[in-house]
Amino acid sequence: RAGVTSRADFLAAVAKPSLDPGSTLAIPPGHSLEGFLYPDTYRFDANSDPTAVVKRLIANFAAHLSPDVQDGFAANQLDLNSAVTLASIVEREAVIPSERPTIASVYLNRLHRGMRLQADPTVQYALVTGDGLDVGASGYWKRRLTSSDLLFTSPYNTYIATGFPPGPICNPGAASLAAVAHPATTDFLYFVARPDGTHAFARTLAEHEKNVATFQQSGGTP
Repeated sequence: RAGVTSRADFLAAVAKPSLDPGSTLAIPPGHSLEGFLYPDTYRFDANSDPTAVVKRLIANFAAHLSPDVQDGFAANQLDLNSAVTLASIVEREAVIPSERPTIASVYLNRLHRGMRLQADPTVQYALVTGDGLDVGASGYWKRRLTSSDLLFTSPYNTYIATGFPPGPICNPGAASLAAVAHPATTDFLYFVARPDGTHAFARTLAEHEKNVATFQQSGGTP
């Protein structure tokens, strides 16, 4: 909208990146840069080169990828793409900042037990990228998912696909990256949103179903 670059040119630069040879980010060749565009306040000239804009966002991401965060990813047996993908899910799930490490722990606990992530934001992302929803009308993310939405065929739908989706579903900030690097130590496997934006966490399916009945009759997050 500000005329920095066109939407189409920017998305093309993100989809087919050409990073500098010396880039420290281990992004697979040809992989989209979605997820690695660090959310921040930037100043650009109008009609900027889209590739230059993308490279600046990527450089800022790299600058925030501290050794401590990278060590945390490694300690949790996550490569960069998996860690950023998980951080993007945490970014979309968390409303209360203090809950980010706990939400990260839930997903890591599920992964370690061979359970599906069953993350609602991945379904929201799959619906937009899969059937071309009108972004302007939907606000990009479909707010309320139906039971049929949870069956939508997509590698990003973590209700039917095991493990991580192919890549990030948004661009996570420092707090979500840190939450994945240093998750809370819990044995939670489920959570559901309360009306105030906080989440009720549960260790068993029975506890979770009770929480769903209490806080969100129509369903909730994993």
